[in-house]
Amino acid sequence: MHSTTTRDHGAEILIRTIKPNEGGMPAEAARAMLEFKLSQYDRDRVNHLASKARKGALTAGEQSQLEDYELITALLELIQSKARVSLKQAGLSP
Repeated sequence: MHSTTTRDHGAEILIRTIKPNEGGMPAEAARAMLEFKLSQYDRDRVNHLASKARKGALTAGEQSQLEDYELITALLELIQSKARVSLKQAGLSP
C-alpha cells in the first residue's frame, strides 16, 4: 500500500480511502469531479482569512473556518487527482 506523509491522520485516512494515484473512476464521473471548485464567495473568503492569518490576526473561529477550507480543498485535490489518473488510464483527456 502506498503511504504518504501528511500533517494529520484525517488526511492520511482520506488518501487511503480515495487512492488518488489509482484510476478506476468512470470517465463521466471523472469529468464531473474535475468541475468541482470553490465558489467565488468561498475563494474570496479564503483569501481574506489567509491575509488575516499572515498578519497573525485570526480569531479562533476564523482559524477553525480556515482549517475547514483547507480540509475541503485537500479533499477536492485528492478526488480530482483520482479523476485525472482515471482519464489518463482510459486514454482520454480531461
